[in-house]
Amino acid sequence: MKKLLLTLIVLAMSMVTMAGHFVMLPYSGRAELEKHFSDPNLTVHFYTDSEIFATVERFDAGTMVMIDNQAFEDNDVYTLVYCPKSEQQRYDALYATENYVVVRGSVMPYKNDGAVAIFNKKANLSRLTRDFPQVMEENPTIREMLEQVNMDSLEATVQHLQNYGSRLWNSENAFAVSDWIAGRMQALGLEVEQQPFYANTWYGSGEAAPNVIGIQRGTLYPDTYVVCGSHFDSFSWEAYSGGLAPGADDNATGVASVLESARIMTQYEFEYSIIYCAYGCEEMGLYGSEAYASRCQEEGMDIIGYFNNDMNGYLNPGDPIHIDCIYPNSVEPIGTYYMNVGSVYYPELPIRHVNFNQGDSDHTSFNNHGYMGIYPFEDYQNYSPYIHTPNDLIGTSVTSFEMSQQYCQMNIACLAEIAKLDFDDVNEFESGSMLVYPNPSNGIFNLNLGEGQWDIEVYDITGRKVYENRMEGRSALELGQCLKGIYFLKASNESRSLTTKVVIQ
Repeated sequence: MKKLLLTLIVLAMSMVTMAGHFVMLPYSGRAELEKHFSDPNLTVHFYTDSEIFATVERFDAGTMVMIDNQAFEDNDVYTLVYCPKSEQQRYDALYATENYVVVRGSVMPYKNDGAVAIFNKKANLSRLTRDFPQVMEENPTIREMLEQVNMDSLEATVQHLQNYGSRLWNSENAFAVSDWIAGRMQALGLEVEQQPFYANTWYGSGEAAPNVIGIQRGTLYPDTYVVCGSHFDSFSWEAYSGGLAPGADDNATGVASVLESARIMTQYEFEYSIIYCAYGCEEMGLYGSEAYASRCQEEGMDIIGYFNNDMNGYLNPGDPIHIDCIYPNSVEPIGTYYMNVGSVYYPELPIRHVNFNQGDSDHTSFNNHGYMGIYPFEDYQNYSPYIHTPNDLIGTSVTSFEMSQQYCQMNIACLAEIAKLDFDDVNEFESGSMLVYPNPSNGIFNLNLGEGQWDIEVYDITGRKVYENRMEGRSALELGQCLKGIYFLKASNESRSLTTKVVIQ
């Protein structure tokens, strides 16, 4: 109860109630951005690579553009809508550029993931002092993880989410999907929370399907985190009149990458904590990730970096597999890190930094709240033309699970290099650990414990012993009689005892 009260107090303090003007300030470079953030006359709410949106007490016509003389007076949100100049007449714009307009309140987006809600909250600037690992060579255990990324597993998740028909932000299906994802994460042994939040959108207001947050605790630094996430809601105009919004590429592919990453990485121990997220209500203006990222800021969470997973299944015909990385210049270190990891683990995979001004995704919520976030995306000039339509389907809009596999592998490699394997639990055989493969499997595992006899015991997640035998250190362990799920394998002899997690699927 005390923790809840403290959270509510901090949340209330984070809401900016000062009267003033809502303005835009252009800037150039990190130094000028930092100067604006430290200006006591400014309360920054949102920023891009070249512009700041803020509340000010004293308006300076020489350096600022007035957007609204009475900031947040009759509205709790402004919306930045990505929209070309030729289509901007449809909006009652307070401010307009070649690529977007800013309007009061919540409004219908022009296209795609084309709207960002700007709330009456104080933004934060990411720290450039955060050190990302300099990866010089492959870690063989991380390579082992990458080889476990299964295209059939990715496709099964995408198919499951597609089968809902639509996952509109406040629909029964969206709530069911949130529950389903939470169940998947719980089965992997994660600490799982479903975070409720309220959304005031252009298509109604109310409770959105809750975010799902799964935490894999680090062994040495449990309160320092690396985060990956995806949104699970879908959208189409047809869905609001009874049609479909299957959302296979946008964004069942992203959810599949996060869940596949969790499936594999929970088999290992890491020094730092890993958080796996699934957000609701992204399509209406990043509401879900904003709710979570702002809470992370309010609670002072130490997040090293954020890796977004949104649309990774459409490969333009004739194009090679490649990754377009979207991130603002203010978080360049995480972009450099991503390229570094790619050059070591997948040197033949083209990765490039691009600036995308046609839409946005959940990495922006983290960037806006002081955390470095990056968005690996399918080709920004040739992304799926079927998103936000009833044709966002496997085969039409998701055309390459091989590409989805590569994106998921990069997600795992980036997380694992930062989180750092705990080599007290994951060692080479000579250091006293066991090798179990394949893992997950259909129930048959190969064991390599070295020479001699070992007592083998297997327990389910409730602690019930389901298998016991004495066998050679190099043997096949057959658990075909066990149900699908997570189990704990204990191997012991006269001198030591070893335990690891195995998964039957």
